[in-house]
Amino acid sequence: MKRTIQVTSFLLLVLLLAGCNLPGKVSEPTADLVSTQVARLQTESAVDEEGQMVTETLAPPTETVAVASPTVTQTNTVTPTATLEPGDPAQQLGSPAWTQDFSGSSSAWDFDYPQATFQTSGGYLNLITKANANWHSWYVSSPKLKDAYVEATIKMSNCSGSDRFGLAVRASSDGQQFYYMGITCSGQWGFFRMAPDVEIHEIKGYQTAAPLSGGTNQPHRIGIRMDGSTFTFFIDGVEVGTASDSTLTGEGYTGFLIVFSNTAGFTTQVDELKYWNIP
Repeated sequence: MKRTIQVTSFLLLVLLLAGCNLPGKVSEPTADLVSTQVARLQTESAVDEEGQMVTETLAPPTETVAVASPTVTQTNTVTPTATLEPGDPAQQLGSPAWTQDFSGSSSAWDFDYPQATFQTSGGYLNLITKANANWHSWYVSSPKLKDAYVEATIKMSNCSGSDRFGLAVRASSDGQQFYYMGITCSGQWGFFRMAPDVEIHEIKGYQTAAPLSGGTNQPHRIGIRMDGSTFTFFIDGVEVGTASDSTLTGEGYTGFLIVFSNTAGFTTQVDELKYWNIP
């Protein structure tokens, strides 16, 4: 069933999708995912491009949501960290070109869907999973980047095992394709490419990360340096790995992804989202 609605011209481009992933070409954290992924149940999307139109396909039921783009805050300072790590991009690159914090009681990132809620409160953007296990819910919007260092400060609470968060980059204009760095509650990280029809391709499988050994219920800085087809990954300023992929070479939107496997209602709190231009 498809329904199209008109949105007002003051809204900027925002993409909101949620899907249930088929096993396809991906090797996700644990084998228990496969048993629950018997069909692609649902796809939800809201696309608002400079006052054009929002379309959605959903089966069943049908629901459409339009969300305004987030407020952009320019900054000229770097938030200090307790420990300076050699090679930490946040220290090497100086002041970020752009920062989004979530210090207010609400923001344009807020939305509520059957599978997930993104809600600004308590100084965070809270990403909360809801109905279906292994359902991938994501939100992408500005900034639109190609080569840059992108970093989010996050905290994952009341979760376990393969419950996971993703930092998404280079998302296509229709929101169906992007890269994401996944972080699991068990302290692993990996790098994946989302393709149309919620088909996930593994580029770097989930693996342990020393900076996450103390648990994910404390804040961690999750970063991706994008330089052409080369990607370098950082956790708390420590390089944890690299990968290459030339599928998505142009600039694209940035955002977040959340999935629960073990803990319904698990929450990831995003404190800040920043990016730096790279030389």
